[in-house]
Amino acid sequence: MLTLEQMQELLDDPSIPDDQVLEIRDELYALAELIYEKWQEDRKTGKLPIKTVNGQIPDSSQGSMASGN
Repeated sequence: MLTLEQMQELLDDPSIPDDQVLEIRDELYALAELIYEKWQEDRKTGKLPIKTVNGQIPDSSQGSMASGN
């Protein structure tokens, strides 16, 4: 988790009180968690776009593409 000092440096606004900086940090973590959960759900249900390799959809049934086949 980011410290108060790290957040103050990132926000670069000394007029924001410490308690508000910590609240912003907590809200950012909550948002990140929601985004991650949505990504996991989309990945599980197949809603994510398929990444192509050389214009073709890779066949996951053949294992790793490291073999070059």
